[in-house]
Amino acid sequence: MTTVIRRADESDVEALAALNADVQGVHAAALPWLFKPPGPDTFPPAEIADLLRRPENLLFVAEIDGTAAGYAYGEIMRRYETPFCHAYDTVYLHHISVRPDHRRHGVGTALLGAVRAAAAEGGITLLELDVWRFNEAARAFFRRHGFAISNERLWSH
Repeated sequence: MTTVIRRADESDVEALAALNADVQGVHAAALPWLFKPPGPDTFPPAEIADLLRRPENLLFVAEIDGTAAGYAYGEIMRRYETPFCHAYDTVYLHHISVRPDHRRHGVGTALLGAVRAAAAEGGITLLELDVWRFNEAARAFFRRHGFAISNERLWSH
């Protein structure tokens, strides 16, 4: 079993759309009033193709024996100085998803490593992401990789 992590390209849009269904399904099952069930409109190929064309976006595909097993999508963000905050650069990790049958085999770690390496190439060491409270598997994964809570978002209905 050989895992290869590579930059996604235009030939990967269909695979990325299909890979997104796994994580979209987890979110839709937990919060159906908020998240739509996976389908052709939740991460459409045309949107993915547009993301691939933008230089600030970092999209990676994990392949195991030539089959797409996961992906990561990060975005380089330049935070400009304000009266309240200093300027800083970060990579915001929008998505990371690994097919269920390939989880706990280092695929997510390899994808995260690719995002970190791409950030480092641009001199960026800070990675940010959001994780839903219900998704304990994701929260544990990110804690194992050195992420810590930096702020909390509270809701009131």
